[in-house]
Amino acid sequence: MGRSRAAALDGARRVFAEKGIRKASMSDVAVRGGLAKATLYNHFRTKSELVAGLIADDVAVVAEDCIDLASTDLAVALTRACDAVAAHPVLVGLRIVEPTALLVAVSPGEGPVWDGIRDQTAAILDAADVSNRAECVDLICRWLASFVVSPGTSDQRSQQARLICAGLPPAVRTTAFATPATP
Repeated sequence: MGRSRAAALDGARRVFAEKGIRKASMSDVAVRGGLAKATLYNHFRTKSELVAGLIADDVAVVAEDCIDLASTDLAVALTRACDAVAAHPVLVGLRIVEPTALLVAVSPGEGPVWDGIRDQTAAILDAADVSNRAECVDLICRWLASFVVSPGTSDQRSQQARLICAGLPPAVRTTAFATPATP
């Protein structure tokens, strides 16, 4: 990711956490990111694009870490994911300054943002050799979304992760059978 795009996302994190999404302006983001407004607009044409970019970037970072952890211990990986949701600076700020903005994040929906989150979740489950069927992915997404408004404690998140992992079915792998050679 380029430096100016990273600066824009960093500026957005700080402004959204302080002001909320509705009151934040693209000018605020540009100033906080140390960018010219035109540079910000080169990367994100609208505030909605900026929010989507921020979510995609942050989900990708967490997912990369969780994929590595999932190959060893899925419960640890899922605990890491829900800890990231619970402590995300924008979500923490929005809980205080603009809680209604969180309503769109508490239930997995349709569209490219949720599709990306589902894809990353499926990759985590796949790394753990657990079924990544749509119903398993949606279960994890709904569970993670619950921490957007009610983060709970670290112990609660860890305990819930273990319970969810215990209920997930293993991945179903199909193997192709070789056709016996004819003599």
